[in-house]
Amino acid sequence: MSQPSGPEIETSEEGPERRGPIATPAQSIEAINKVVSVLFTYKRPAMYKDVAIATNLHEMVVSQALSAARDMGLTTSGGKKGLYVLTSDGTEYARLLTAGKENEAKLFLSQLLAKQPTWKEIITFLSAIRGEAREPLDLVLDVERKLNKTWSPSMRNRLRDCFVSILTYAGFIQKEGGKMFSLISMEEPLKERPVEVSIPAPEQKMLDFALLQTDDFRFEIRKNLDVLAFAKAQFLAWLEYLEKTISQETSTSQSRQSDGGPNQQP
Repeated sequence: MSQPSGPEIETSEEGPERRGPIATPAQSIEAINKVVSVLFTYKRPAMYKDVAIATNLHEMVVSQALSAARDMGLTTSGGKKGLYVLTSDGTEYARLLTAGKENEAKLFLSQLLAKQPTWKEIITFLSAIRGEAREPLDLVLDVERKLNKTWSPSMRNRLRDCFVSILTYAGFIQKEGGKMFSLISMEEPLKERPVEVSIPAPEQKMLDFALLQTDDFRFEIRKNLDVLAFAKAQFLAWLEYLEKTISQETSTSQSRQSDGGPNQQP
């Protein structure tokens, strides 16, 4: 992505507004996690320029990542333009990241996004398309319409990539080729799930997991009721998607065979 050289770096020249009713993240989850982790080490409000030096990222990237983190409930203004500080949720999220507890961090982020007003329309869209294979650009166009904006193809593609990065990390979607399918259920909205922050010993961690395995699949999951409920919803959505996809492929194959040449005799 090209970066402007001017001092005003809160957003790109053609990008979405700094703060709107719907989140429009202009950076990936990788950049967001980097700046949040650095803010955690500061333990005080920090200017985006200082964070840029610490992360070795362009100032534009850092500013956009901090802005996206604000819409996610991770950061807030430190009192003046360009000054940021972690929220209490952002502090807990960064604590998990810096402790190497990435799975718990992802779970925590999914809970947090479900509570953010600026992510409500995005989650509603994903709930409505559960079981369908859709292009991620469809989500961007939905947001564009609701904001009454007209974005350029490059901005749409940029937002598409950022949405996919964040939503995949949070476990809201699964990417398959150029398509995505939602793991969110309209009937079963996301519920808050407690996040365990203790770091178990390696041998204890093995005992905490249950394994279901046959010749056709292997499924391993941590023995925790909240984790089981979360995995059940995601696994069911994945199976529904696979069932629909395989049925369509089978139907297409049978149709091609029936439309082909004369039947061959055995």
